Amino acid sequence: MATESPKKEETMSPPYDWQATKCLSECNKHMLANQIACDVGFLVGDEQELVMAHKYVMISRSCVFYAMLHGLMAENADEYISIPDIEKETFKQMLEFIYSDDVKIDTKTAAPLLYAARKYGLNGLEDKCTRALEHGILGDNVCFILDQAYKFDNDELKKKCLDFIFHQPKIVLKSSSFCDLAHQCVYEIISSNELDAEEDAIFEAVMRWSEIECLRQEMLNSSKNQRKVLGRILYQVRFPLMNEAFFNKTVIHSDLLTRDEIIHLRNFFTGKEIHSKHFMTTKRVTGENLVLHWRFGPVSCIHNEETAISFSSSIEILVEGVRVDCSIFEDEFYDADLALFDVNNKEMARTKRRIDVRNKSSLINVTFHAAPKIDKGYKHTIILKVQGSHGYYGASGRSNLQLHGSVPTCVNPEGDFTKVIMRKDQVPAILVKPVIRS
Repeated sequence: MATESPKKEETMSPPYDWQATKCLSECNKHMLANQIACDVGFLVGDEQELVMAHKYVMISRSCVFYAMLHGLMAENADEYISIPDIEKETFKQMLEFIYSDDVKIDTKTAAPLLYAARKYGLNGLEDKCTRALEHGILGDNVCFILDQAYKFDNDELKKKCLDFIFHQPKIVLKSSSFCDLAHQCVYEIISSNELDAEEDAIFEAVMRWSEIECLRQEMLNSSKNQRKVLGRILYQVRFPLMNEAFFNKTVIHSDLLTRDEIIHLRNFFTGKEIHSKHFMTTKRVTGENLVLHWRFGPVSCIHNEETAISFSSSIEILVEGVRVDCSIFEDEFYDADLALFDVNNKEMARTKRRIDVRNKSSLINVTFHAAPKIDKGYKHTIILKVQGSHGYYGASGRSNLQLHGSVPTCVNPEGDFTKVIMRKDQVPAILVKPVIRS
């Protein structure tokens, strides 16, 4: 007797049940990604690209979308809604947050996403964007972030940017992005007593900015027009505090100052006049570099080790880098990889450099291009990887970091991050600078 064929339903695989293994946010994201039951369309960006979504979700998350899709301002349900001022990728990121309450944001995507969050009343997304900008502040993007802080009237973000610029201005004043700042931003930077920079460098920075500003305003690049676009910024440059040789060689030949101003300043330099008529003479507050001693003691040979030190500070500090014990051998080279991580193990700064050691028992500073600022009370971790033929480490290390030549403990190493060498390493000191307030 022939065997009966199995029934159709027995040979079929179980129904596709994607909901069973997903939480609410995952189901929402799946519905959006696979365009299941979408009932509203948006034409976004300059290209007016179509993005579909779900009215229920949009209405439940945003008062603006509620008014747009359900309230008195609701648009025709049969028509797509045009949103030309938000690009497609930014809009899709916003949808990801709306559907799941989470989205990955970096400093490049945070600014346009912050605009979208403000426009549609998404406070949680706005907070995420602001934090991404705050945590992503570096020497090469701080001017851009400051500009965004002004545009969005975000005082806390503005303060963090200005703190960064005030205490490590060298890389910022020389950057091309400084020239992109609005007049108000430049004025606030240059007028501050907290700006830890020489007046020579400040003058050169505002001159470069004024040249670019002339181009932006479609004006002839002349000393007369540069003075015009600078306006009140010019009077925040402390000309009386400049190096006299720089003033004679550079400032005078720029033709930026009037004849009377030059004569007055020359008299001020020579002591013929004791008060400056037009220009500020208040000295800017500067902070000296401090060395936080990690450990001391005899040295022994070590090869290609990684040193990790976790620490927290009792004051706001700028971490400029570390001091390294190097080889006693002539013509020795090290490849150093230095990185700083925040409490969430997110990288804040990194530098790689070749160390050329030629002196016995050399102590070499390995520094970041722009020293990141760390707030008091938060654990940070600095990791140094040194590769070379020989190396040395200090032994009999101490359990805390103290300001060089002083008693109060400033930084406490906690030693609980990745591979930590507690009793021996190649970092006898961490280099920091205090955040000075005027």
